[in-house]
Amino acid sequence: MSEEALLDGSSTVEKDDKNVKPAKKSVPKMIGLTILFVFLILFFTLLKLPQVRITSLLQAYVQVALDPYGIYVTDQGRELSILRGFRYTLDHPTLEFADQTRVELDSLVVTPSFLPLLRGKLGVNMTLRQGASSIVLEGAGRKDLIDAKLDLDHVDIGKLGVFAYLGSLKGSGEVSGTFQIAGTLSTPASLAGLINLKIRNLKLDEQNLMGFQLPPLVVSEGTVAADIRDGKILIKTVQLGKGSDDLVLSLKGDVTLNRFLNSSALNLQTSFGLSDRVKQSLSLLDTLLGNAKTTDGRYAYKLTGTLGSPYPVPDPNGGK
Repeated sequence: MSEEALLDGSSTVEKDDKNVKPAKKSVPKMIGLTILFVFLILFFTLLKLPQVRITSLLQAYVQVALDPYGIYVTDQGRELSILRGFRYTLDHPTLEFADQTRVELDSLVVTPSFLPLLRGKLGVNMTLRQGASSIVLEGAGRKDLIDAKLDLDHVDIGKLGVFAYLGSLKGSGEVSGTFQIAGTLSTPASLAGLINLKIRNLKLDEQNLMGFQLPPLVVSEGTVAADIRDGKILIKTVQLGKGSDDLVLSLKGDVTLNRFLNSSALNLQTSFGLSDRVKQSLSLLDTLLGNAKTTDGRYAYKLTGTLGSPYPVPDPNGGK
C-alpha cells in the first residue's frame, strides 16, 4: 500500500471520527423531545376529560399550591382556557388564612409551571387582582418546602388584610415592591429571602392602640427594606412619613419568625414623631409618654413580645 493511500486512510478515519462526535449533541435534544411528548400526552388527556372534571382537578391543584401558605380558597365561578393559553380563572375568590382572616378578590388566574415538576416540586404562577391592585406569585414547593416570589403593584394593604397581621390595625394604603422567601415553613430557621417595598398614601383610622385612642393619621410615603436570613427578618430600613405628615417613624432590629406569623418574636427599636394636630388631640400625650421622650421631641421605645402582641418599653436613650 502506498504512502498516499495510508495518508488517505488516516484522513478517512479522522473524518469518520468527526462524524461520530456530533451524535452526542443529540442527547439534550432527545430529553427535550421526551419532555414535550409527556406534556402532550397530559395535555390531550385533559382535552378528552369533561369540563367539570378538568376544573375539579385544577381546583385541587390550586388548593395544593396554596396549602404551604396556610390559605384556603373558595370562589363564585371557574373558567378554563386552553386554546388561548393554559389558564384557570377563579371569579371573585375568597382567601381564608390560618388565623381566619378573609380576603376577597376580583379574580385569581393560575397557570402551571412545568419546569419545577421535573425536580419533583409543584410549580405555579398566580395573578391576584382586586380593582387596580395586582399580586403576581411565582412559586414552587413540595409539602411545606417553598420557593416563592411576590410582585406587588399598587396593592391596597387594608383590603388585603395586611393590617390584621400588624396588631389588628385598621386603615388603608398602597404598597408596591417585591417579597421573596425560600425554605421550609415548619422550620422557620431555614427561611431566607428579602423584602423591598414602597408605601404611599398610608391612612390609619381612628382606633385604640396599646391603650391610646388615636385620631386618624395620614402618612404620605414610606420605605421597607429587609433581608430574611436564618429564620429572622433583619431590618435594613423602615421609614414612614416625612415633613408635616401626621406620623414620622423609623424602625430597626429584627423579628424571629414563627410558623404562625403573629407569634413571631420582636426585637425592635422604634422612634416616632407626631404632627401638632395629633399632639393637640392627645392632651395627655406627654403625661403618658413623657418617659419615652427624646431630646428632639420624638418618642422612642424598645419593642419585645410578639407581632400579634407587642410589648413596648420606653427607650429615650436608644439602649445606651
